[in-house]
Amino acid sequence: MRGERMILASHAKKYYGSIRGIEDLSLEVKSGEIFGFVGPNGSGKTTFIRSLLGLLKLDSGTIHLLSKEVKVGEQDHFSKVGYMPSESFFFNELKVKDILKFFQSTRPVDPKYLEHLIEHLDVDLNKKFGSLSFGNKKKIGIIVAMMHQPEVLILDEPTAGLDPLIQSRFLELLVEQKMKGTTVLLSSHVLKEIEKVCDRVALIKEGSLLFTRRMEDIRKEESKRVIVWPNHQNLVLEGLTYLRDENGASHYAYQGDVNLLMRYLSSYHFKDMVIRNIDLEELFQVFYERGDVWCDSFA
Repeated sequence: MRGERMILASHAKKYYGSIRGIEDLSLEVKSGEIFGFVGPNGSGKTTFIRSLLGLLKLDSGTIHLLSKEVKVGEQDHFSKVGYMPSESFFFNELKVKDILKFFQSTRPVDPKYLEHLIEHLDVDLNKKFGSLSFGNKKKIGIIVAMMHQPEVLILDEPTAGLDPLIQSRFLELLVEQKMKGTTVLLSSHVLKEIEKVCDRVALIKEGSLLFTRRMEDIRKEESKRVIVWPNHQNLVLEGLTYLRDENGASHYAYQGDVNLLMRYLSSYHFKDMVIRNIDLEELFQVFYERGDVWCDSFA
């Protein structure tokens, strides 16, 4: 049923000794949505996914998957889940067709849908897995995760190594499955693909959730990129956020009245300046630098 909570994390915490994995992380993913999970390396994305899959035991808090609390060693309902790790490992000496036959024997698979995946991703069935490039190995991981059309699909950096055409075809497959009611958790640092297919997105920083927002709301952010030459790191105006210095210029993000910004900047004698619309990657950088905390209602 659409709107049902398929993934629900409540105050999930996991440390590796003194090293932080995730800290008081709460989020939900609803039935039939593609949910983007964004953050840099070391932010806790993989720790959360492994905890969600029952591979790690939480120190505190809970995670529910398909309405059941996830516990290490209790994975009887995982036949309804598809998972693709960031790297795909199968037997190097096996041909691709034999790998797929093996996984086909372990779960109910519609042969026509499997053929659809193979054709859409342009997979050579007769090559040995060990001879494949990194990108072609990723294709096999995608097919294994999706072939049984799971209720929940969990993907960790799925498009890394794929050429642009196959990336586009893969995103088409995700949207197809979403239309059939599949729930997708898409962990990625490629914000363009997040923007293309995700209904909502969560940003994680240092193990904690900064925000969960609807993509349509993020697109409405009327932010500007401000670049001034020579560099000047001490501009102070409400809504103006310093980002970095690069090639002798200072980069800022701004949310607010552009006329007010122009009046403020005119009091400085800059050699040159640029004010333009901000793209999604830059906007996420602003959120990350500011440490914004903003979440959708769980209603």
